[in-house]
Amino acid sequence: MSIFYGIACLLSVILLVVYFFVDKKREKWLMLLFISILICNTGYFMLSLSKTLTFALISNSIAYIGNVFLPFFMLMLILDVCNVKHSKALKYILLSIGVVILFIATSGGYLPIYYKEVSLEIIEGGTRLIKEYGILHNLYFIYLFGYMASMVSVLIYSMAKKKLTSKMHASFLCVIVFGNILVWLIEQFIEHNFEFLCVSYILNECLLLFLYGMLREYEYIKTKNMKENVVSVEVDMKVLETQEKLTEEQVAIVFTKWKKVEELTKREKEIVKHLLLGDKRKDIAQKLFLSDSAVRNHITRIFKKLEVENTNDLCKKAKKKI
Repeated sequence: MSIFYGIACLLSVILLVVYFFVDKKREKWLMLLFISILICNTGYFMLSLSKTLTFALISNSIAYIGNVFLPFFMLMLILDVCNVKHSKALKYILLSIGVVILFIATSGGYLPIYYKEVSLEIIEGGTRLIKEYGILHNLYFIYLFGYMASMVSVLIYSMAKKKLTSKMHASFLCVIVFGNILVWLIEQFIEHNFEFLCVSYILNECLLLFLYGMLREYEYIKTKNMKENVVSVEVDMKVLETQEKLTEEQVAIVFTKWKKVEELTKREKEIVKHLLLGDKRKDIAQKLFLSDSAVRNHITRIFKKLEVENTNDLCKKAKKKI
């Protein structure tokens, strides 16, 4: 049994190293989640090698450090991935609750509140604790259930509000959350000598790394498209300097005969007039007391409303109305 815990611990180290290579931005909650899994599996491994009750209790406490804060980090990560806004005080409140739960869970051997009695048992090449639970043991189950319910609620809310990047991301998060819930329930109702959660954690890390890679790829494509759109707008703005002018009389005729112009706002009509008269973007900004970026944004919206690609296209359509 110690061999399996040792393998799980080693895999946790490897995945943490892989994370640091993959995540150049060092996403806080994801990094803390990977660290907590390593701490948890290290505690399980140390416990399996324990020869004294004191060392076993210390190892058990180390495992609980990872187990107690892991759902906290997971919930915060899900909130970030799902783009769900929350109070800044939430993380401090949850962290404080976690510290209290950790104190209770690691009180075994000192206070009879979490474990009434604890002893060692050597089985299948490993050590495990034989525990008689105390009055506050169920508090830890309530704590975990609260986090599981919160994660499920956030996922349902984000899918209903379409806050997730894609259905694929939602599917991965659901597999991670419901997978952990299933493993935890199995451990509660089936007698076992091995902590299956340590294997579940390793699988979760692999899924999270894959999900994170998908998110980074999505952001890269999104950023690339935005840059291409900016370049496209810049090209359209350069066309502004070379387009043919219309006279004041011609512009007046266009405004009376082009029905789509009526859909523009007062400010947009002013800008269209200047465009058709051949004014440059900077000149328009000065005449209308607007910033260059504001004029740029107005022109982009005007092109969409009038269904034209650029200023030359605008002038061509305008001349057809004369």
